[in-house]
Amino acid sequence: MYLRMVEATVKKEDEQKLAQIYTDKIISVFERTEGCLFAGLLHSQEKSDRYISLTIWRSESDANSYVRSGKYDENIESIQHVLDTGSEWKIQLSSENTVEYVPVPAGPEIKAYPAVIDEETIPKKVPSGRRFLRILSLKINKGQREEFTKIYEKEILPELKKISGCRYAFLLDNTESSNEMISLTIWDDLKSIELYEKHGKFKGFLQKVNHTLGGLYHWKMAFEERSKTVKTVTSQDIGISKFTLVTGKDFR
Repeated sequence: MYLRMVEATVKKEDEQKLAQIYTDKIISVFERTEGCLFAGLLHSQEKSDRYISLTIWRSESDANSYVRSGKYDENIESIQHVLDTGSEWKIQLSSENTVEYVPVPAGPEIKAYPAVIDEETIPKKVPSGRRFLRILSLKINKGQREEFTKIYEKEILPELKKISGCRYAFLLDNTESSNEMISLTIWDDLKSIELYEKHGKFKGFLQKVNHTLGGLYHWKMAFEERSKTVKTVTSQDIGISKFTLVTGKDFR
């Protein structure tokens, strides 16, 4: 399995247009594309102008074939007018050798991961607007991939399936590029996610894999335990993002 996420910033006044284009056009493109199992449009809970197109593929080869076919470029072209060009600028010399400021387009960001899952865990016919997706990013020590995966599959995944409101859970492997493992879960509502995070279950799962996490994360935890008033940021911090599923479809 292979998961691909294309993240972009959307003009606030065009958010409904994006959802309509995705539903009417883009989903049908994926449906006709060999190897695409699921496609969905996600809306960030933390950043209201951020959206993700999430697709799940039978293989990395199928996802790459989709890009080479030109369909990806066609999909981006169909929504280009609703994307925010951004407010970032760069300084350069003009043809007259004078300094000028040029806007830098905020193009879509692409992330892709092999998935450590069985095809049966992929949601079927997920109702739009009724599901929430949570992405947990963990940086692990080199050589700990197998240990982390074993604990997740044998100890954490079975418990996640028992938690009220949690419908699906699977693991993504990004260790080859950044020693990152990603837990992706789909929920009925935000309240279920909040209860999971606040009532100790999430903390208990972290303790199970604590010995596999990076050294900077352990340093941060020890430092903040000693200094209750100081918060630190490291490259190995745990990342948590939440999204609403706007629209989606299973193609199997």
